[in-house]
Amino acid sequence: MPIPYLITTLLYTFVAVLIAADASLVSFNLVDIFISLRWVRVHFITLGIVSQVIFGLLPLLVASLSKKERPTMRWDIWLTLNIGFVALVAGYSGLNHPMIFTGGTLIFISATLLFLQLRNLRGSDAPQSLKFYVTGVLYLMAGIIIGTGIFLNWSLSLQIKNPLEVHIHANSWGFMSLVFAGLLVDFIPMITGRPLSAAKNISRMFWGMTIGAFGLVMGPWIGSEPLLVLGLLLHVASTISLIALTIRAFTTSGKLNSPGAWHLVSSYIWIIAPILMAPMILLGIFESGPIESTAPQALIYGWVLQFGIALIPYIARRFFLKEENPHLGGSWISLTAATIGSVFVWTSIFIVPARGVLYGIGFALYALALIRPLMEIFEITRDGLKKHELV
Repeated sequence: MPIPYLITTLLYTFVAVLIAADASLVSFNLVDIFISLRWVRVHFITLGIVSQVIFGLLPLLVASLSKKERPTMRWDIWLTLNIGFVALVAGYSGLNHPMIFTGGTLIFISATLLFLQLRNLRGSDAPQSLKFYVTGVLYLMAGIIIGTGIFLNWSLSLQIKNPLEVHIHANSWGFMSLVFAGLLVDFIPMITGRPLSAAKNISRMFWGMTIGAFGLVMGPWIGSEPLLVLGLLLHVASTISLIALTIRAFTTSGKLNSPGAWHLVSSYIWIIAPILMAPMILLGIFESGPIESTAPQALIYGWVLQFGIALIPYIARRFFLKEENPHLGGSWISLTAATIGSVFVWTSIFIVPARGVLYGIGFALYALALIRPLMEIFEITRDGLKKHELV
């Protein structure tokens, strides 16, 4: 993992701790809220932490698995991603449309460059995971266009019925679901010593997720509930298959006794939870508003954050410190805090009188959960820089 990506990952993790703590204080009415806080908070996890690792890792990982020459550091990708992210956050904070457009454009350019770099690694010796990564980045590019357009009123021109839902689905069920699945395909054999599954099962899972994500994106785009439900069913089935295969690999290898393994496995509870709420909304059992405004927070902090807590330190140890048998990140405290925090955030949706208190407790626990990975990434960065004689 290139040093610039590791340093920005450390920086954004530190800021993510502060933002989670700030969200808790806001919920307790101890500090004032600022505009678009939830957008900034979510994007510090997705674009700020996870995308740093994904953009920095994938070319190196695919080249390594393909037995190809290590690619050089792409400063154009790193700079456009990070300058774009800073511009986007600045634009969100003040609802500054030119800044949002600039940020979205730069991140789109960065994603396009990554897509082209990954496509150039195709070949007969390419790993099965490559198709997950390439398709995931395509969904990210769609999500960037739609997300930027929410603030710039492109939705009418693009004829999108529900732009926020389309943006969330493209980034979550498309980009992150596919890339995370690809990472499990690649890293489970390294962690457990056995492949995740046979090639044909992995291919079925890929197509189920890809087509399912297409339905989840196009359903709210054109206002088609049948297409949305079909995509939902395909995606859920493929995700459950992924979880079952992951649990089997950890159990068979005796590796399911670590907090890192449980972070990976239990994180998927929080991607299934909002999916299971969809029928309740369609049937009118629950109002859609509170769920649609709060569920993305629990999704990102429950699923994406926990996945990252486990895998990011492992990746950094393996590709930066060059450890042969690194361990997964996280601790029992971070696992407990992230899980209970998600329970509190979800509970806040349904218990209206105590919503602020429950939400505040949830984000205080998320801040606690982030402390362990922050310390791990700091130690890895420090040790790696010493090893490379850069400090």
